[in-house]
Amino acid sequence: MSTNECREFLRKVKNADQDIRSMAISDLLSHLNTLTATLPKDDGEQYTNALIELLLDAQSYVQNLATECLGQIFKLIDKNTTLATVTNICTRVAQRSSTDGASALSVALRVMVSRVAESTEDKSFVTKLARPIVSALSKSKELPADVNIDMFAALSEVVESAGSLLAISGGPADAIQALLLDYSTHRNPNLVRRAFAVLGKFVVHVTGERSENALNTIFQRYQDSTKESDTAVLLGVLVAIARQRPACIRPVVPSIIDSELKTVNECDTDLRVASLLAFETIVRHCPELARERSSEIYAAAIKAAKYDPSYNYEDGDDDLSTGDDGDDLEEEFGDEFDEDIYDDHDDTAWNIRTGGVRLLGTLAKSDLLSPTDAVEKIGSALIGGFKERVDVVRVEVLTTYAALLDTVKAQLSPESEATPTMEVDNAAADAVVQQAPQVVSALISSVKQYPKSTETKQLAFAVLSRIVSIRSSALDSLLAGIQPVVSSALVANDSAGALQMAATSIVRTNLKLDVLEFLRTFVARSSLSDAADELLFVIKDGIKSNVSSKTAQVPATAFSVAGDILTLLRLAADTNARDVSRYIAWVQGMATLAISMANTNDSQLRVSVYNFIGTAICQFGDIVGAAVVDQALSILTTWKNGTANVLALINALAIALSLSTHLPRERIVAAVPLILEQIDPVLRQNEVKVYLSALGIVQSLSGYGDRTTPEANERIMLGVIGIIEKSPTSPPVVALQALASVCVQVSEESIKKSSSKLVPLLSVVSVHDKHGAGALEHVYEAIGKNFPSITGQWKSEILGSWKLSYDSFDKQRSAKNNDAILAQFPTSALANAARSLLALFIGYYKAVGQAWTVDFLSDLWPTTPKSKSEAAFTCLALRVLGYAAASGLLAQEPAIEAELYAYAESSNDDVRNEAAFALGSYVGNYADLLSTLFDNATASTGIGATSKLLAVKAALDLAITTKRNIAAAEAMWAQISAYVQASENPVSDVIAQILAIFVAAFPEVYIPQLASCIANSSSTPAKVLFITAFRTVLADKHLSSQCDAQIKLVLPTVLASISDADINVRRLTLLALYTLIQTKLELVEDIITSIQPALFQQTVIDESVVREISMGPFKRKIDDGLEMRKVAYMCVHLLVRHMLSVVDGAALVDCVVRGLPDDPEVRVNVQHIVMETVSTFPSDYAARLEDIGKSIKEVREFKVHKSAVKQEVDKKEDAVKVAVSIAAKLQSIATPEQLKSGMFATMIADMNNPSNESLYQHYKICTESPSAAK
Repeated sequence: MSTNECREFLRKVKNADQDIRSMAISDLLSHLNTLTATLPKDDGEQYTNALIELLLDAQSYVQNLATECLGQIFKLIDKNTTLATVTNICTRVAQRSSTDGASALSVALRVMVSRVAESTEDKSFVTKLARPIVSALSKSKELPADVNIDMFAALSEVVESAGSLLAISGGPADAIQALLLDYSTHRNPNLVRRAFAVLGKFVVHVTGERSENALNTIFQRYQDSTKESDTAVLLGVLVAIARQRPACIRPVVPSIIDSELKTVNECDTDLRVASLLAFETIVRHCPELARERSSEIYAAAIKAAKYDPSYNYEDGDDDLSTGDDGDDLEEEFGDEFDEDIYDDHDDTAWNIRTGGVRLLGTLAKSDLLSPTDAVEKIGSALIGGFKERVDVVRVEVLTTYAALLDTVKAQLSPESEATPTMEVDNAAADAVVQQAPQVVSALISSVKQYPKSTETKQLAFAVLSRIVSIRSSALDSLLAGIQPVVSSALVANDSAGALQMAATSIVRTNLKLDVLEFLRTFVARSSLSDAADELLFVIKDGIKSNVSSKTAQVPATAFSVAGDILTLLRLAADTNARDVSRYIAWVQGMATLAISMANTNDSQLRVSVYNFIGTAICQFGDIVGAAVVDQALSILTTWKNGTANVLALINALAIALSLSTHLPRERIVAAVPLILEQIDPVLRQNEVKVYLSALGIVQSLSGYGDRTTPEANERIMLGVIGIIEKSPTSPPVVALQALASVCVQVSEESIKKSSSKLVPLLSVVSVHDKHGAGALEHVYEAIGKNFPSITGQWKSEILGSWKLSYDSFDKQRSAKNNDAILAQFPTSALANAARSLLALFIGYYKAVGQAWTVDFLSDLWPTTPKSKSEAAFTCLALRVLGYAAASGLLAQEPAIEAELYAYAESSNDDVRNEAAFALGSYVGNYADLLSTLFDNATASTGIGATSKLLAVKAALDLAITTKRNIAAAEAMWAQISAYVQASENPVSDVIAQILAIFVAAFPEVYIPQLASCIANSSSTPAKVLFITAFRTVLADKHLSSQCDAQIKLVLPTVLASISDADINVRRLTLLALYTLIQTKLELVEDIITSIQPALFQQTVIDESVVREISMGPFKRKIDDGLEMRKVAYMCVHLLVRHMLSVVDGAALVDCVVRGLPDDPEVRVNVQHIVMETVSTFPSDYAARLEDIGKSIKEVREFKVHKSAVKQEVDKKEDAVKVAVSIAAKLQSIATPEQLKSGMFATMIADMNNPSNESLYQHYKICTESPSAAK
C-alpha cells in the first residue's frame, strides 16, 4: 500500500458522508487481509490513529470494521507502533465519560491485544502491553462494567501469554497484582469476579513468590468470605488454578475439602454448584488428598444428584412384559419433538443435579473406589436418574453410566489380542450383570416417559451396547422387554435420527445407527441362546428394511450387522446343532438384495455389500442356492472400476474363501482358473494394499487348487517372487505365506528351476517376528514335504548362499582399512539359512515317513573346524541345533551335550557364540541341567566362560520366559543371587542380563527380591551387579504393566542408593533415574520431590575421590567423581524439562553455580538448565547473580597450558561462549543495582566491550537473537 493510497484513505474516512467512510474502511480491511509486507512507519502510525478515531464514529458498522482492522494491522506495523496504539486506546478509555464511546474503544483493545498475544513469539514485548492496560484500569473504575470487563479480558490475555516474564526485574507483575487486589473490593460483583479470574491466571502463569502471595490472598478471601456469591466466585478461581497447576494448590486442598463438606448440602445456590465442581477437580487431579474424605464426597454427590425440591417423580411402570408396548413404541419413535422438551420451569436446581452426576462420574473413574464398588454404589444411584425430567441432566446421567461401563470394560479387556467374542469374568462384570434388570427397566421406562427425546433412545442403546460388550449374555433374560424398543427403532422414520440436542461423544449421528451398533455388539458372541435367537428372528426384517434407507451410513451398517448375524447363526448351527432353517428365506432375500445393489455409487455401501456377499456365500453357500452363488462369485471375481473397488472385491472374496467357508468345494475349484487369471496382473502392480490382499487369496486357494493349471500357478509363483524381490530384506509376511501355498501347486521341474533364484533371495530376508519366521519356514517345509527328491539340491543352494554371506563378512573383517570396523556378522543370513534348512528336512522326513534326526547335519560340524568354510558350516549346524532344541525336536543325548560344551570353548569366536545359543536351547528344555550349566560357566576361567554364561541366559530365557517353569526359576534365582552376593570381585554383566529375565517373566516375585538385594548387599560388586540388572530391566521397551507397577513400588528402595558410599553405585543409580525420567516419568513422579536433595548433592565435587597422578615431570589431577556428576547434571536437566513444577528453585540455582566452572560436558547441561528455567525462577537466579558472576569469571580466567593442543584451546573457547550465553540470558533478570556494580556487572561490561572482539561478538549475537544463546 503506497503513501498516496494512505492519504486517499485518510481523506475518505474524514468525509462527512457516512457511506463514503464505510466504503473506505471496508476497502481497507479487504486490502489488509492480502498484505504481507510491513508498512512504512509513518503510514502505520497514520492508519492506526485514523482507525482509533473511527472507533468513535456514530455508525456502529464503522466502529466494528475499525475494530477488525486494528485486529489485522498489527501484523503489518512495527512493535513500537503497536505499543503506541494500545497505549493510545487505553489513554482514551481512561479519559472517556461513561457514555462517550468507551465501549467501542475497549472492544478494540480486547481484540487487538488478544491477537497480538496469540501470534507474537516475542513474549517480552507482550509484557509491555500490560502497563497501559493497568494504568487505564486504575483510572477507569467508574466506567460501565462492560468496558472494564473488556480491559480485564485484554489483561488476562497478557498474563496467560507472557506470565513467566512479567515477574522479571522491572516487570509489571507487582502493578498487576495490586490492581487486581484493588478491584477485588469493587462494588460491582461482575468486576470482582473478573478481577479474581485474572488473579487466578496470575497464579497459574506468573510463578514464584508473587504467585504464592496471590494464591494466599485468594484462599484467605475464600476462607473469610461470608457471602455465598463471593465464596462461589473465589472457589471457582481456586478450581481453575487446580486444573492447570494442581501442585501449587495441594497445600490448601484439605482445607477446601473440609470447608465445602460442611456447607455443600446446606445451600441451593451457585455455591453448591461450585462446591461440586471443586470436589470433581480435586478427585481428578489430587485423588490421594480426597481419599480419607471420599465417603463424604460420595454422599454429597448422591444428595446433589437427587436434588429437585420442586418436583416429585412418580414410579413408572417397570414391568418388562411386552403387552401392547410394541404398538405404542411404533408411534413414539416419530419425527416430532416434545414442545416443552427444554422447559425447565425456571428451575436452576438442574445445575446442582448435573454437578452431582459429574462428580459421581469422576469418582467412578478414580481409584478411590474399586470397579465393583463403583458399579454397585454409583451405578445404582445413576439408574435412579434415568427418568430425570430435564433433558440435559438425563443425558448427563446416561452418559455417566455409559462411561462407568467403559471403565469396567477397560479393566476387563486385555490391551492386546482382544477379540469380540472374548468373555470377561470378574466381580465388576458380575455386578454389571446383576444390575442389568434394573438398567433395562429404567431405560424402557425413560423411553416411554419421554417418547420424543431422540437422544434418550440413542443413549439407551449406547448403555445396552456396553453391557453386552462386558458380558455377551448379560441381557439374554431381558430381551423380551428390549425387543419392542429395538423393533420400533429399526422401523422408525429416517428423520428420527435428527438430534434435539448437541450429540454426545458416545452416540452416533442417527438413532438407527445406534440401534444397529447395539445389534453389532450383541451378535459378537460365541453362542446363541434361545432368547437371543428369538430376538434376531423378530428383528431380522427390520434390519433388512434398513439396507434401503436413504440416510447416510445406515444401509452400510445394516449390511454389516446382517453379515455378523450370518456368522453367528452358522457358528450356532455348526457347534451347537441349532436349527437355523427358519432364517434361510431371509438369508436368500438379503443375498439377492445385496447382489442387486453391488453397483451402487455409494462407495461405503458398496464395500459393505461386497463383504455381505462374501459372508453370505461363506456361511450359507451350501444352502442359498446355485443361482445366488453363481451371481455372487461373478461379482467377486470381476475386478474392475479402480484400485479401491478392486481392493474391496478382493477382501470380500477372501471372506468367501476363508477356512470356515461353506461354499461347495467344486464351486471353488471351478472358479480357481478365473481367480488366478485375475490375480496374475494384480501381482505386478505397485499398489501395495491390493497385491497384499491378492496374496491372501493365493494362500486361501492353496487348499482347493491342484496341479491341473500348472501354467497359471507358475505365473502366480513368479508374481509372488516378484513381490518379494521388491523388498527382499523385509518382504510382506503374506508374500511368504502365499509362496508356501502356491509352490506346492507347480511342477517339480519349475521348483528345480527356481531354486537358484529363490534360495539366495530368501537368504536375505530379515525375520523380525514369529509370523515372518513361520512363513519362511513354511515355504521350505512345503518344498521338503511335496518335493522330497530335490531336498539335496535345495540344501546345497542353502549352504552355498550362507557360505557366500559368511565369506563376504570374513573378508571385510580381515581387511586392513576401516572396512574391518564396519564388518558385522551376518546374523540375519544365518538365521534364515538355519530356519530354512531345518524346515526343509522337517518336511522331508514327513514325506518319507521317518522320525526327525540330526543326520542331515553330520557333514557340517567337524569336531574342530580348521578352515573358514568349516567354521561357517559349523556355525550353521549349531544354529540349526539351537532352533531344533528350542522347538523340542532335539532329544536328550549326552553325546550331543558333550559336543556342545566342547564347542563353547572353541578358539573360533563365531563358533563359540553359536555354541552358546545351541547349548542354552538344549539345556533350557531340561531343567535338571540348568544348575550344572551355571556351575560350569562360573567355574570356567578360560575362553569359554562368557559363552557358557550366554548359554545360561539362553537356557533360562527358554525355561522361564517361554516355558514358564516356576520351580526352575525359584531354584536358579536362589543359586545365582547367592553366587553374586558371595562375589568379592566384579561380576560379568551377562549375569545382570540373566537376572533381568526373571524380573520380566515374574515381576511380582522378582522385582521386590531384586530391590531387596540392592538395599541389603554388603558387597559393592554385588550391589553394582544388582543395580545393573535393574537398569537392564528399565531398558526393556516391552515391559508389562504389572512390571511397571512393581517397579514403582520399589523405587524408593532402589533410588536410595543415590547416596551410597560407593561412587560407582551412585553413578549407576543415577543412570537408572535418568532412564526413568526419560522413558517412565509416571513411575517416578510421586517420589521425585523426596529424592531431589540427594540428586542435587551428587552435583557437588567430592574431593575424596580426586587423586593426583604423576606423568613424567608433570602432575595431573584425576577426578573419579566426574562421570557421576555428568550423569547427575543430565538428570537435573531432564527434571527441569519434564517436571519443572516440582523443582526446588534455590537448590537448582546452587547446582548451576557449582556447574559453571566444572567440566565442559557438565557446563553444556548447565547452559540448557539456565535457558529453560530462568523465567520460572527469576528471583532465585537474581539472588545468586554475584556467585554466578564469580563462576563465570573463573571460567574466563582459566588458562590452558602453553603447549596445549588445539582441542584443549577449542574447549576453553567453547567454555567461554557458554558462559557468555548464560550471562546474556541472566542479564534480563538483573536489578539496576546488579547491573551497575558487583561481579556480575563487571562480567557484562567486559563482554560488552568491543576491544574483547570474540567475546563481544558472541555477546551481541546472544543479546540480539535470544534463540542463538541456546
